[in-house]
Amino acid sequence: MTSDERPSHDEELAGSEDGTAPTLDLGVQSTVELRLAETAAPAAKPWRRRRRWIWWVVLAVVAIILITGVILVETIGRTFATNLVRDEIASSLNLETTEGVAVDLGSGSLIVQALTGGLDVVTIDVDSFEVNGLESSVSVVATGVPIMTSQPVGTLSMDVSIAGSEVSKLATTLSGTGLDSIELEGSAIRVSTVFTLLFFEIPVALDLVPVAAGDAVAFEPESVILGDQQISVADLRENPLVSGLAGSLLSSQEFCVASSLPTALTIDAVAVANDNLVIQLSADGIALDDAAWQQYGTCPAP
Repeated sequence: MTSDERPSHDEELAGSEDGTAPTLDLGVQSTVELRLAETAAPAAKPWRRRRRWIWWVVLAVVAIILITGVILVETIGRTFATNLVRDEIASSLNLETTEGVAVDLGSGSLIVQALTGGLDVVTIDVDSFEVNGLESSVSVVATGVPIMTSQPVGTLSMDVSIAGSEVSKLATTLSGTGLDSIELEGSAIRVSTVFTLLFFEIPVALDLVPVAAGDAVAFEPESVILGDQQISVADLRENPLVSGLAGSLLSSQEFCVASSLPTALTIDAVAVANDNLVIQLSADGIALDDAAWQQYGTCPAP
């Protein structure tokens, strides 16, 4: 059968209508290719994004924990260090209580400072401190304070401020004669009295300048006001009319502070400032656990 004589596809299908089974001529069928559709791999991007999001959450939680831990350590460590310094200064100055003792460890991170070996600046203020019977206040500034107390401190300065109202208790120390008044005048302490010579009363005022004298404070005469005249100390002593009286007025004594302060401290200067008698001391390069902080000098009996 030639190609022209072969039944068409429709004819083949029509053969089924008369009850005969349709025939399929395989010779005329085109080659059929069976192809399986390739299954596309699932996209990995959503999973990777999900994993990145989880890692960011984990990192955020860890960061919060670390920050919270640092804050706790900083807070607890600062409180502990503050109490330790407060106790040490109270012990060194023989204070009965730590009330009225303020400690400032500076604004920098305590952890960072500790890792570098010490604190940059420590400031201590003591409201009430007694110096050989006189009420005063104390201000301490220390730099380069080591964590290890066996190591020396960089610098340490202490100012002991005695109010002018307390200075009046130094009457017997400021002069060998009775005084009518004692007041702070500029950079000096002005004392005054009245001399009786024959039938005359002569008012005398003397300006004393406080100076450091070892472990004591001395008061050196600077100028004298005799009546309405200001004369030198030398002229007052040489004046035969009042020389006998001048000796008792000018015989100043020293005010000892050795029994009230640790021997680690050295008196550098004494000055009158802001209506206070200020004693300036220092203890540079001395370790905090040095025995000199627990030792005190002695003052002569009055």
